[in-house]
Amino acid sequence: MGKIKKSQIRCIVGNSIIFVAGLMTLCFYLLNLIKGLGRNQIYDAITRITSLTGTNVGFYIAATAFYIITLILTCTLIVLSILGIMGGIFDIKGLNMTMANRTLSIINMISALMGLVFMIIYVSLLGPSKITIGAGPIIVFLVSILPVVGSFVAQTRKSYKV
Repeated sequence: MGKIKKSQIRCIVGNSIIFVAGLMTLCFYLLNLIKGLGRNQIYDAITRITSLTGTNVGFYIAATAFYIITLILTCTLIVLSILGIMGGIFDIKGLNMTMANRTLSIINMISALMGLVFMIIYVSLLGPSKITIGAGPIIVFLVSILPVVGSFVAQTRKSYKV
């Protein structure tokens, strides 16, 4: 094997950041599925969405929809980052997923932000004495920033140096 190029290192590092951030997001989602930890958590709505009532339930449903989109995009980013890491290790320019990762990570971050905004609106209309948001949505939004950073660390195919 030859010398590792700077573009390969950037590709591996950038995709590794995306991979780790995706795993962290999945862990925050799965943490809420453990019995006893999901109290007052917004992800509880995915299973209870049909039993919700009230005039402000549309905000809750919108937040839940955005968090489902975030979950789907996170899984997609994990798969693309694995392909990108393999492309960086074996120097296969065809497996450089940087542009796809950039686009999806920005959409993922916006989706997490919109979910957080809709959940804050829902809770503020209900009153803080009835329900609290918790740290989950805020952490998911903050972690969704990491793939955006990682996708800009990696080089695109067009900027590879031969």
